[in-house]
Amino acid sequence: MIIGTLQHSSRYSAFGKNVPLALEYLAEHENELGNLSAGKYQIDGDNVRFEVAEFEAAKPEEKFFETHDEHIDIHITLKGNEWYGYAPAENMKSEKSHSVEKDARHFYDKCEDGLYFQAKPGQFILFMPEDAHKAAFCLEGKQGPVKKIVVKVKI
Repeated sequence: MIIGTLQHSSRYSAFGKNVPLALEYLAEHENELGNLSAGKYQIDGDNVRFEVAEFEAAKPEEKFFETHDEHIDIHITLKGNEWYGYAPAENMKSEKSHSVEKDARHFYDKCEDGLYFQAKPGQFILFMPEDAHKAAFCLEGKQGPVKKIVVKVKI
């Protein structure tokens, strides 16, 4: 897992072609991202694509940890009170579901020893396949509207 800022997006060239492409796109369009409508967008076909989502933040117990085999996730909260959870995937023991089509494994584990945090505007969180993560919840009891971007970067 990496937490970074879009202003330093050029520093991620060691991640091959797709991660820098995604981060540079986000940095170049940072001022416009909040104006995008909910929906799916492509940067480079299926290699780099993203979704803008708007939803109500859930209670933590309503969300599950997940991992992806074929993609790196890059999350950016644009508006609202959203928390993230992280734990090493090898700590996950109770698989809830696995969808090859959606490239998602969900886990029942609550992972009390996980790390929970919020990202500030202009920051991104990059989750590798070995990073179990959950998002779209609120720990402070202030559930409310959230707008965010999730970029899917093909490995």
